[in-house]
Formats: sequence, structure tokens, C-alpha cells
Amino acid sequence: MAADFMNEEHETFVDLMNEAEDALTLGRFNLQHFRRLVQHCQEHFAHEEREMVRTGFPAYECHKQEHDRVMTAMLELLSLYEDTENIAPLLEFVQDALPEWFVRHISSMDKVTGEYLARHKTSAA
Repeated sequence: MAADFMNEEHETFVDLMNEAEDALTLGRFNLQHFRRLVQHCQEHFAHEEREMVRTGFPAYECHKQEHDRVMTAMLELLSLYEDTENIAPLLEFVQDALPEWFVRHISSMDKVTGEYLARHKTSAA
């Protein structure tokens, strides 16, 4: 992918996702593991979206809708855990749904977005 900030933020995402999964599977999970992942996604998505708007990225709405969909799912899981303290839905999400989504998202939307942003680079992202 051509946008360096995206690569760096994706590495952080993978680290946080792995930390949450490890904590869940090893029985040492606390809510901060998932909250850090949620916060990172909020910040990363907002950063990407600012850059897409700044450069006039044509598929902005489609890409933002996908970010919104995933954030909604993450926030719903966070709320569910706060209400029930059941880790099973979180574990399933960080082991299956989120990694699958991430691979699809970076290989499609983020690849195209990163290449576009790199071609329209006029400020330090």
C-alpha cells in the first residue's frame, strides 16, 4: 500500500487485535484490551477519512460506510460485554470476524485508497 501512515496504523491495529485475542484466550482479559482496539480504530478511520476528504477521493462515501459498519459492530460488542461480561462474542469477533474483515478491507478498499492518497500527496499525513 502506498500511504505510509496507513501501513503504520495497520501494524498497530494488528498488534492491538493480537493483544486482545491473547488476553481473551489466556484468561487475562480486561476491558481495556478491547477499548484500546476500539479507540485505535476510531482514530485510524478518522485519519483515513480526513485524507480521503482532503484529496477528493471518489469512493469516500463507500469507504466511510464500511468504517462506520465495523465501528458500530465494535461498539455494540463493547456495550454487550459491559452489560453481560460474556467474553465469547468478543473472542469470536477478534479471532474470526475482525481478522477476516481486515484482510478483505486492506486488500480492496485500503489498497485503492492508499494508492490514490499517494498520488495526491501534498501534505504530511
